[in-house]
Amino acid sequence: MFILNKDILHLIFEYLEDNKNDLYSCLLVNKTWCEIIVLILWKDPWKKLTYFRSAMLLLNVIISHIQDEAKIKEIYDYLENSGIYMSSHQRPSLNYISFCKHLNLGSITNITENIKDLSERLIVEDEIFKLFINKNVKITHLYIPRKFNYQIHLIPEAKICFSKIKFLRCYTNIDNNILTGLSECKSIEYLVLFIESSNNNYEIIKLIKAQKKLVNVYFGSYDSYEPQDEPFCKILENSLIKHSNTIQYFARYKSFTTEILSSLTNLKCLEFHGDHLFEESKWKCLENLSLPSLQFLKFQECHVKYLISLIENTKGSLTIIELYNYNNIYSENENERIIQSIYQNCPKLIYLTFTPQVDNVLEIEKLLTTCQYLIGLRIISNNNFNWDKFFNALTKISPINLYKFWFDNNFSMEIAHIKFFIDNWKGRNPIFLKLQCKTMKMKYLLEEYELKGRIADCDEW
Repeated sequence: MFILNKDILHLIFEYLEDNKNDLYSCLLVNKTWCEIIVLILWKDPWKKLTYFRSAMLLLNVIISHIQDEAKIKEIYDYLENSGIYMSSHQRPSLNYISFCKHLNLGSITNITENIKDLSERLIVEDEIFKLFINKNVKITHLYIPRKFNYQIHLIPEAKICFSKIKFLRCYTNIDNNILTGLSECKSIEYLVLFIESSNNNYEIIKLIKAQKKLVNVYFGSYDSYEPQDEPFCKILENSLIKHSNTIQYFARYKSFTTEILSSLTNLKCLEFHGDHLFEESKWKCLENLSLPSLQFLKFQECHVKYLISLIENTKGSLTIIELYNYNNIYSENENERIIQSIYQNCPKLIYLTFTPQVDNVLEIEKLLTTCQYLIGLRIISNNNFNWDKFFNALTKISPINLYKFWFDNNFSMEIAHIKFFIDNWKGRNPIFLKLQCKTMKMKYLLEEYELKGRIADCDEW
């Protein structure tokens, strides 16, 4: 009998990481499988804690790692005081917590929120934090919730535990005590910051500058309706200059306050969640911006002039473009110019997401003819979109590689449109089709086509 080695098994089970039911079913096959799967399941135990019962089951396992039986009984008493009754604990056969690589402090506080008495809750949190923050646990991903003020710097082995962090997600009003606990950390590669409108902690700039190889950066916003703290944002953006040679992914929510993008010469992925209400001056940083290595572009409601300028200046390197225009801010002419800029400057395009207008089908035809490497097309339609012309063009002149389709806001799409599309998709690969809106009749029709092998999958993208 052929036996797969551990490394191959690990790769297979990692592929199934998001499907816990499949992993659970493999736990009892043999000892080797069990050991590998437990490692994967406990790498991030906070995933998908969507139900109270699953959270309490996890809490019970965590509590069972406490060595002091009296302390365990004390915690059970606190839980019972809040109407939470645990089954009797059993000492774990393995130190599951030592396998943990993702530490989500917000998930822990969400679980302990069920303890009504504040003093009892803090005692339980303290015990849990000490289980996860010690020299035996090597955390690589750290998630810090907003206004988290636990004094982790007082835990003796905190600096060792966090010294090899690769991923950090936190808020810019982070407590100084937390930053002290992270002072030894210089290995962050992926940084996610949610920027506050006020009371930002400038000390976080030191943490950013101390990193040796920052690759992915996401600057989000805690409150999208509040004005941003521009003085802080300028210093924050400029702190990335030191990492200009290593940053490959950059996402920004709200407007840029500096010319930082011009420094990121090796940028491969750029996301910008803008607002059509921005003054034109807020978009100036995109004017004449050259990003020759850019492969992925995701923009929401960008000023058309600067969007086109950016696409033109990528020099043909873009392979994925996602343009979101939920408020229909572009006129038909502007939309036409955007589509033109794509097929004239993006010959390597593989995936495209955009919102066409009523009479943009002619330009879409040119795009389908020019972008011969196109694999996936996502249309976010409005109610006036001409599906008849679109599907007619799609079935006649689509590039040979195109087979993935995702139609959003397809309220105006009729069954006849889909039937025409699939029936005329002859001599090609089966369609991968995803629809946001499906009536029961539409659902039955798709199931029928799936059984015939005309559609490979109705939901995958």
